[in-house]
Amino acid sequence: MLARQYSKNLSADTHQHGGVIISALDEIKSEVKRVIPPLSDDRFKGQSGKVAVLGGCREYTGPPYFAAISALKVGGDLAHVFCTASAAAVIKIYSPELIVHPYFSESTDYKDVELTEEKRASIILEATAEVESWFTRLDCLVVGPGLGRDPLLLDIARSVILHAREAQLPLVLDGDALFLVAREPELVQGYTQCVLTPNLNEFRRLASTMGVSLHGPNNDRIKKIHDVVLQLSGPTMVSKGPVDVICDGKTTVVCSTQAGARRCGSQGDILTGCLAVFVSWTLAFLENAAKSGEVVLPEYNPMILASFGGCTVTRAASACAFAIKRRSMLAGDMVEQMGNAVDVLFDAASTMAQGNTEPAGRI
Repeated sequence: MLARQYSKNLSADTHQHGGVIISALDEIKSEVKRVIPPLSDDRFKGQSGKVAVLGGCREYTGPPYFAAISALKVGGDLAHVFCTASAAAVIKIYSPELIVHPYFSESTDYKDVELTEEKRASIILEATAEVESWFTRLDCLVVGPGLGRDPLLLDIARSVILHAREAQLPLVLDGDALFLVAREPELVQGYTQCVLTPNLNEFRRLASTMGVSLHGPNNDRIKKIHDVVLQLSGPTMVSKGPVDVICDGKTTVVCSTQAGARRCGSQGDILTGCLAVFVSWTLAFLENAAKSGEVVLPEYNPMILASFGGCTVTRAASACAFAIKRRSMLAGDMVEQMGNAVDVLFDAASTMAQGNTEPAGRI
């Protein structure tokens, strides 16, 4: 795992917003383009990303599916789902491409008298060990999509997050994993290999926990996000909204790529899978570049680069899907546009050089 940290040297195009550094979009987009692996017949399975999603329970099977399948559709090679036994069969039916592990159980699977503290601890330990056995074969772990609020599942997720952090495995946390972080911010405090992806309500919960007031005359969104990230002192935050604000406490990037006007469910789940692949690509590029000594390394925090790439592609896929389906657009329509979005945003020149005379689509 690449341990070296990178910080942004400010360019002439960088400016400040209320004391918060805003980075130049053209510059960061060109850096993101560098980390995307080429389509080549000399690569082998796994080199373009091995990611996993921890989530999926009796009630929620769609979110982990959309997170994992979007990782594949954007260009990742392998996608795993760690979920409950009740969710596994359903997710497997959704797609044969996903590697589904039914390692977890829920509190409702046991009678009250059965779930003693000793039994509970044993279940958590066993489930964590099952997931941890895959850590060396993963580039990034997403925790949260479809996790739910079952106390036993939340305890398993907490344990896995702690073990992943100890192993220096990059994390993307969303949904009910952010519910955990809002209750126990120490789970991620100081951990730089982590991306948090809160929506408005999840951000409000985090801000309240960190003592950052969202009220008053100076209710500036970018400044509030910056303040929360500073309190967490490590993770990068992607605050989802009309524009996505990406902040690591030192650099802030606003991703305003045009998205579709439809707000159907699971768009956030799609983002997490896309982010996980961009984290994988970015860290692999940096590690290979550092080894070769012949490539100028990007000066951005890799989590900032990966987050911008993931947000840009997800928003562009939404725009493509909306242009076709309009009011009937669903999350599955976005998934089918992920590869197209990468091609149009970053790969058009190389795609045309390989024999295609026209880009795959327009954003």
